Amino acid sequence: MTLVARGKALWAALQRTRAYRAWTRFGDAKGNLLAAGVAYFGFFSLFPAVALAAVVFGFLLAGNPELLDAVGRSLDEALPGLVKTAANPDGLMPLAAPETATLSWAGVVAFGSLVLGGLGWIGSLRDGIRTVFGVRGTDGNPVLAKLRDLLVLGLLGASLLVSAVSSSVVAAASTWVSDLLGLGQGLVTVAGVVVSFLLDTAVMIVLLRVLSGVPLPWKDIRSGALLGGLGMTVLKLLAATLIAMATRNPLFGSFVVVVGLLFWLNLVSRLVLLSAAWAANDIDAALADLQGAVATREAGSAVAADPDAAPAGLDTRQQRVRDGLPYLGRRDTDRVNLAAGALMGAAAAMGVSALGRTLRLLLPGGRRTS
Repeated sequence: MTLVARGKALWAALQRTRAYRAWTRFGDAKGNLLAAGVAYFGFFSLFPAVALAAVVFGFLLAGNPELLDAVGRSLDEALPGLVKTAANPDGLMPLAAPETATLSWAGVVAFGSLVLGGLGWIGSLRDGIRTVFGVRGTDGNPVLAKLRDLLVLGLLGASLLVSAVSSSVVAAASTWVSDLLGLGQGLVTVAGVVVSFLLDTAVMIVLLRVLSGVPLPWKDIRSGALLGGLGMTVLKLLAATLIAMATRNPLFGSFVVVVGLLFWLNLVSRLVLLSAAWAANDIDAALADLQGAVATREAGSAVAADPDAAPAGLDTRQQRVRDGLPYLGRRDTDRVNLAAGALMGAAAAMGVSALGRTLRLLLPGGRRTS
């Protein structure tokens, strides 16, 4: 075999790899442009979102400053440079309980801004994921779509609290074990990374399955969510280095934090869309298997009158997938519905509880801080 032939064979083998097909899908969908648009919407939704987080978490955790600090650290890990913490005194916004006199107005203004800006960001992210999936058309009832967007926003906020609580618990437990066994702080670091990976993977599942509105079974999103969770964990570990490299131009001056946030949001958006492209390979594989089975079944039959028509039985699943309504078996549908119902029920309970406490502050005669 000549050198040219070997090169062609190697290139053909590379084209068959999962990574190459995912990158090609990402490029064909103009993933970089989509990520830039998502980052743009996300940037303008950050400030009202953090303002609302300050109101809600500041009220709910007013008696637990340690946990409030842990939430601030989790938020700083997700959005480096935005939140003012002890480790980052130059942050743009503090995460603390506001004064009673401004609590009601801050809550109303921040919530309204979050709905307008946050839904724009979530909507653009949803459209980007669906575009990478190759799904055409809308994702059903527009009212239900907006409610699902609100649910995803609530779940992302709840993930910060879960991250703070789990990180504190795991750090305390791993410190006790490391002191008991004399393992040093290495166990604490490893445990923290594992917890971060699990939470990031859960967030990716929510984005790829719930936000997209495409009812894919677990087997179709598992690999994409795991890849996205791993990538997000690595990005968090390298956040300081990456942002410093991107903002080292002295011309940025006082805009370094803003440029760093835009750069970070663009990276995260690209990662989410690449994870969607990786997960979409499973959709293509399922459709390819189905097409092969249909072709085998149709072998020896008469040629259809319309040569452009899809083989019988193929268009049902393929068209439903591309229209955002993929074909699922009865058992897959039952499992998906059960998981989605449990997730939405838990999120609704948390949302109602938090909303009730916040409304008591907004209404006359509500709780007053001393």
